[in-house]
Amino acid sequence: MARRVRFRVLDGVAVVTLDAPPVNALSQDMRAGLWTAFQKIAKEDHINAAVLLGAGAIFSAGADISEFGGDMGQPSLPQLCTLIEDLTKPVVVAAQGQALGGGFEVMLAGHYRLAAAKTRMGLPEVALGLVPGAGGTQRLPRLIGAEKAMQLMVSTSAIEADVARRVGLLDGVVEGDLASGAVRFAQGLVAQGKGPRPTRLERGHMADAKAHFDAVASARAALAQNPLHAPQRVIDCVEAAALLPFDAGLAFEADAFERCLAHPQSVALRHMFTAERRTDDALIERKDGSFRTVAPMGKAAVARLQKAMHGAAQSLVADGISEAEVDGAMVSYGFRKGPFGGRDAGPDTSDIARRIVAAMVSEGGACVAQGAVQRPADVDVLAVHGLGFPRRKGGPMRAAQTDGLIALRRDMRGWAEDNDLWAVPEVLDEAIKQASGFDALN
Repeated sequence: MARRVRFRVLDGVAVVTLDAPPVNALSQDMRAGLWTAFQKIAKEDHINAAVLLGAGAIFSAGADISEFGGDMGQPSLPQLCTLIEDLTKPVVVAAQGQALGGGFEVMLAGHYRLAAAKTRMGLPEVALGLVPGAGGTQRLPRLIGAEKAMQLMVSTSAIEADVARRVGLLDGVVEGDLASGAVRFAQGLVAQGKGPRPTRLERGHMADAKAHFDAVASARAALAQNPLHAPQRVIDCVEAAALLPFDAGLAFEADAFERCLAHPQSVALRHMFTAERRTDDALIERKDGSFRTVAPMGKAAVARLQKAMHGAAQSLVADGISEAEVDGAMVSYGFRKGPFGGRDAGPDTSDIARRIVAAMVSEGGACVAQGAVQRPADVDVLAVHGLGFPRRKGGPMRAAQTDGLIALRRDMRGWAEDNDLWAVPEVLDEAIKQASGFDALN
């Protein structure tokens, strides 16, 4: 059993503990350890019930994001959740602090759920351009209904334990020592002859099919103008939860997850998530849950990017494109306002946005070469948080890579003949030599 998981048996109750604080990420090693533990629980006759806990301040912040996009290894998180749910002995999952993403999906797969006061639970995968991928879109509607489930997933917000108990997610809020309370709860289940309670069999919230599909239709209408890809896929999965048998619903969710994983928005959003946590705190700081640029270095780099953006916009105007067209193109691209202050989206004139982003790539490359920032990803973080660059595009360097670095360099060479705003930076040449582009330089 992997060292990331602790295992012991107390009076017939197996106590399994995620032991990789501070976040107890559900990495491949962690999943392998949990798989071994729950297989042992299934086989050992002297074990009558199980309790799953998390060491440290939080239960689990979810999957290890560094594994996304590669070989995640076996067992997968969906396989682990199925193993837990299918156990013929009652499984109590008891959380503290936070149970997010995959950590919350493990809770949903458990037969009974407890939490310490103030514990926050949620499925924020949409913030990474993903749908929950370990049964969350199928199990959550069964426990709290389609409307509340979609609200929780699309908003990426988390709910506290007292609210979770009121809506039916929790069987109890534990005061005092969580582990002791969870073991007593499990022993009580055994004493009362209460066995497993698989979430997949819960159908009460789906008895009213019209209400379910009305909720789906309302959610779709509310998202009609939303440019994000993942929220739409969440709605599709919740709809499938009522239309398909449970296992087919899981397969539908798995397909949606893989499609989202490959989507440019998810690639960009996951890039931003990682880059924000790597960027030097001399450039950016996190305060009250949000990031902001720091003076003098961060703000100076942002000012350089802003100058490049405005210079490119003015060059376009000098070539006969109106300020309104430039602003409209940048708002359509995802900025809240254009370089000249306009806030109305215009036609899809991607060539305008492409040239302006290219100027930011040129200046961003200069920032890297001169040591104003350490890596191309820093440019992306500063552009998103300092200039309002659309997060779903991942910043100018990531956006350039998504659109194709070789073609961009060719065009920049032509544009640079008239204006050195588009001078090809050395870092772009270096990125083109790498199979993974700018990612290799981050």
